[in-house]
Amino acid sequence: MLLLRSIKQKLQTSGFDLCHPIHTAWYNHMIQSEGLVESSALKLLPEPSLSIIQSDEVGCDGDSSGCVLPSSYNAVLIGNTKAVWPSFIDWLAMKVEEKKGRQDSVSGGNISTQHETAVENVINSNPFDTYCEESLSQSLQELCCGEDVSKKIASYELFWSNGKRQKFSTNSAAAQHDEHGDVSRNNETKQQYHCFDNKQNSFLVSMQRIASASGQYWHDEENTKLCVHPVHGTWMAFRALVIFETEHSDLNVNISGSSSSNNTVPLPSPCPCPLSEEEMTEAKKIFDYALEMNTSGQGNNNIGSYGTQSNKTWDELCTYLHNQVCKGSDWDEVPESMKPWIELRNAISVGRSDWKYDEPQLLYHYTKDPNILRRELERVQCIENESK
Repeated sequence: MLLLRSIKQKLQTSGFDLCHPIHTAWYNHMIQSEGLVESSALKLLPEPSLSIIQSDEVGCDGDSSGCVLPSSYNAVLIGNTKAVWPSFIDWLAMKVEEKKGRQDSVSGGNISTQHETAVENVINSNPFDTYCEESLSQSLQELCCGEDVSKKIASYELFWSNGKRQKFSTNSAAAQHDEHGDVSRNNETKQQYHCFDNKQNSFLVSMQRIASASGQYWHDEENTKLCVHPVHGTWMAFRALVIFETEHSDLNVNISGSSSSNNTVPLPSPCPCPLSEEEMTEAKKIFDYALEMNTSGQGNNNIGSYGTQSNKTWDELCTYLHNQVCKGSDWDEVPESMKPWIELRNAISVGRSDWKYDEPQLLYHYTKDPNILRRELERVQCIENESK
């Protein structure tokens, strides 16, 4: 068994402190019932039914005995709270030093100029997405290729929040039969390790629906699109879904509320709404205003508008917004059409006092302004200089 505790402990070292087990059949059932598969808005996920994830958090009698819970899991939803930001900034500083080292070995030159050039190269290369992909991929590789689990896991597949899809296999024969395209081998592990990167076709997964299907989050699909956790509130983000397969995984799965057979996946109880009626009303007002700002051409709309993207699904619109870059190192610089989306998140009181992002993280996630990262690197450098 691949212990859920092992996955959590490994990912937490990189700041990814949210790790929720799920069966993909729950998600498939949800999007089918909503008509999203028939309309081609979303696709069905693979459904390997053999449970290989053991929940050692709570035993059958409510203690920490480590027994396998009645629910059968085949996947894990990975995300983060504000805990990811310090790890990311440390990684960013390390990348700057690596870049400086390569420049010095090639050309030498002024140290100050080398540093500034290295900073520019790093902060303007979409570094946060790179950090997420590198850190999660490396952690999962180390987990799944370990001697205690490698014989049980034939492959695992990563579905990233940006629509990217990758399949990893520890079976050397799989390289000749996989359909996903490019193959790469990592020679640092004892196991044969292959990555099949599907570069032709994106596979958009509704991470909010995955979260809702897990039973750990409440999703307001009808009014505000918000996904709210009972503890963290809106102050979290989902990065990837990883689906595990063994060599004998059975893809024929039935959805049911009971576990009367080995191929039956019991549905979890839905998470109740953690918001008051007043909060819901206020959040809906802000959401409607945000849509109006982005469809009517009001405000400083240099980031583009949702009006021009009205033929896309909500998940595609979120991806569109995620990829925009605009000024925003200070609140006054944030485009007027962007501010309501930030205010919408902040309108929910649950988790706000303890889990709200610090301002650099909050503004960067919405604007991708590289000047925010420049300031953070300068702050870290000042702390290091003071400690010497």
